[in-house]
Amino acid sequence: MANTADGSYWINYGKAEPGSKLIDPPTLDKIVAADGETRDVPFLTPGDLHPEPRLIPYDRYFDPKYVALEVEHIWDKEWQIACREEDLPNIGDRLSYDIVNKSYLVVRTGENQFRAFHNSCPHRARKLCDHKGSGTGIQCGFHGWMFGLDGKLEWVPFEQEFPHVTAKDSSLKEIKVESWGGNVFINPDPNAAPLKEALGPLLSHFEKWPQEERYTAMRVLVKVRCNWKAAQEAFMEGYHVVETHADGMPMFGSVATRIDIWSEGKGYVSRLCTPGMTTDPYVSHKVSPHQGLILYCNAQELPLPPDDRGQTPEDARKYAAQAKRDQLQKLTGRDYSNETVSYMIDMAKYFMFPNHHPWWGEGLPWWYNFKPLGDDPNHSEMEIRILLPIPADGKRPPVPEPIRVDFDEKAADNPALGATGHIIDQDLANMNAVQLGFKAAPPEQAFLTTSVYQEAKIRRFHEIYDAKLGLNL
Repeated sequence: MANTADGSYWINYGKAEPGSKLIDPPTLDKIVAADGETRDVPFLTPGDLHPEPRLIPYDRYFDPKYVALEVEHIWDKEWQIACREEDLPNIGDRLSYDIVNKSYLVVRTGENQFRAFHNSCPHRARKLCDHKGSGTGIQCGFHGWMFGLDGKLEWVPFEQEFPHVTAKDSSLKEIKVESWGGNVFINPDPNAAPLKEALGPLLSHFEKWPQEERYTAMRVLVKVRCNWKAAQEAFMEGYHVVETHADGMPMFGSVATRIDIWSEGKGYVSRLCTPGMTTDPYVSHKVSPHQGLILYCNAQELPLPPDDRGQTPEDARKYAAQAKRDQLQKLTGRDYSNETVSYMIDMAKYFMFPNHHPWWGEGLPWWYNFKPLGDDPNHSEMEIRILLPIPADGKRPPVPEPIRVDFDEKAADNPALGATGHIIDQDLANMNAVQLGFKAAPPEQAFLTTSVYQEAKIRRFHEIYDAKLGLNL
């Protein structure tokens, strides 16, 4: 182990041996059991779906014909996050939510009320909202037609020119909108079932840890040269950590990542959970628990452990969890003494079809969303938010301006991103190369080959995808 000039720590442990087979690797259940908690660890509730092995053809990631099918059967039919409530803090605040070739206007109309409309003026079709804005009404920037926050047509310049126009026929067309966890969901389908049916187990799993009590500390918008499905699939398994994030192996037990998929909620919800402050068995013969703990604390900006702490895997997790409790209590004024070790340091990322990824706990308090960028199947946008607990005084910090990472830019070059930029770049390198690889594959190998367990979430996504698009494979 070495101490660098900037005070950071690193270990020259090398990479895992290619094709290494682990005998009796640790499991998340055993790691959490060794914490000795008497309190409930809710994420251990098991899933009940186990998707069958299957081949997933590459053409759905780049063939334009799938774009139109996705609009018809997914983006026009499914609940999807348009923003967070805090993005529109005041009555009259509005923004545009764009998905492929569709656009919707979302506006706050009351203290806890939101409405959404097709983002098109009934006069000459100009978009009514190009970017975030505010006002007591919604006015078209082309000819000045005015609509109330309820979408009702209120004023038409030179009204005598439009004797055939009535508020009944020319008000804005409303779509469904609901909120959960501080997130504003829209659904263009007038016959859509309530949002709660799609949320399924998310309702109970987040009940004691509501996401509406968190605020956006950082927001990052990343343009990716990759299909939206492949982009999010990079985050649906922990299997890639061994190669892509090898520098995190002394701190995160990717081999012990647990996968759960539930039938509750239309079968839309799944989860992976990777234990934090757990040295991956691929490198545990080179890295002691204490050394891994030093790296973890440095990465998390926690006090470095004394020599007598972290000498065992169990104590390393206990020290990391307590340091995290102290850090958050100082930051927020909240009491974390009743939260389990697992809640403080393990990384549990949920997924809700089609594209939302909320994280549970404090181990990695992030939030992901992926969507197509225009109608090019080779481009997408990844949205990352760091969601921290609102301070005990209830004062919610304002949402910061998003940090934008354009095509081919290095996220690590932006100092505001810190270590997050390095992680983003590691994943981006894969995503861009995967999209090229789809097209380079010979026909007889133009299919995803997924693992039995660790990549089960990807198979489940494509089971739903096939059913929605009516694909018979």
